Amino acid sequence: MFSLSLKEIKFFKLRYILIGFILFFVAALVFIISGLANGLANDNASSMKNMNAVSYYVSKDSDNRMDRSRFTATDVEKIKTNDAQPLGIQMMTLKDKESKEKLDVTLMGINPSQFLMPNVVDGKTISNTSNNDVVVDKTLEKQGAKIGDKLYVENSKTTLTIVGFTEDQTYSHTPTVIMNTDTWYKIFGGKENAGFNAIALKNDNATTKADVKNAVADGKFVPKQDLIDTIPGYSAEQSSLMMMLAFLIVIAVFVLGAFFYIMTIQKVNQFGILKAIGAKNKFLIGSTMLQVLVLSVVSIGLAIGFAFVLQQIMPNGIPFVFDFALILKFGGALLVVSLLGALFSTTSIVKADPLQAMGRAE
Repeated sequence: MFSLSLKEIKFFKLRYILIGFILFFVAALVFIISGLANGLANDNASSMKNMNAVSYYVSKDSDNRMDRSRFTATDVEKIKTNDAQPLGIQMMTLKDKESKEKLDVTLMGINPSQFLMPNVVDGKTISNTSNNDVVVDKTLEKQGAKIGDKLYVENSKTTLTIVGFTEDQTYSHTPTVIMNTDTWYKIFGGKENAGFNAIALKNDNATTKADVKNAVADGKFVPKQDLIDTIPGYSAEQSSLMMMLAFLIVIAVFVLGAFFYIMTIQKVNQFGILKAIGAKNKFLIGSTMLQVLVLSVVSIGLAIGFAFVLQQIMPNGIPFVFDFALILKFGGALLVVSLLGALFSTTSIVKADPLQAMGRAE
């Protein structure tokens, strides 16, 4: 069966190459959109996704949105456990003192000696005693920022000094500027006026939750993903791109099904003759499905390679992330779609009449 399938592919090279190209382009488009969806998701919420926390405590009336949640510094200080830490998030425009360029960023106030502090890939980290030192996401470096640069907060007349860079720390499509709580208080009017948006929990331990609940009233615990989903624009972006992917796969069902059906119809006479010399429906259907399997695996494999290469040459400004596990899932879905389309076309094989085929052959 395998030998017969390969011989036919080799004999009708152009036909199978054209079908393979169609499958390749459909698969490549699916993988590219998947990469863009993943890239946009990371660009919108990578700081939250990569944060070493499993859930958050936010205000009851916040609708699970961190920007609508607020706890006072006084309440937060009552928390005794180190497995729960305050987190302040505020989007703002800063000015680079050297370039005079205005930068849209997200300020993030944390305790740098605890579990919320991300890894620093360049420069040095900050501490609780750092005097207005900050660590910023690498995307600011691409905008011209460098270690030692001064960032000016106009509202509070505070000057921040960049001492290090971190990676994959963006929020709502803006790079984060991470600082200790003392600097956070300076920017937002002192401890009496400054507050925090949430309390991050390192684990879902009942003791940790009880300590937070006793210290800070009028709040609720929210899983990390639920909080990510409420970041402005996140769900809308992902829903739109996932809908495009779903439509692409549905279109692939009909396009590939139609091509395989036409290809099978063209070979009805050959199937009839093979039946006349003893070939069974099972053998002919298996041979056809094997051809589709080989064609699909090769085309989808090439499309995965194409998406991987595309990521390497894609401009830095385009948020594209090649998630191999996700790509394999979509590749598997396309493979199933191809086989289902081919299975639909096998009805022509079953209906092929040996006597009619022999009559046509005369």
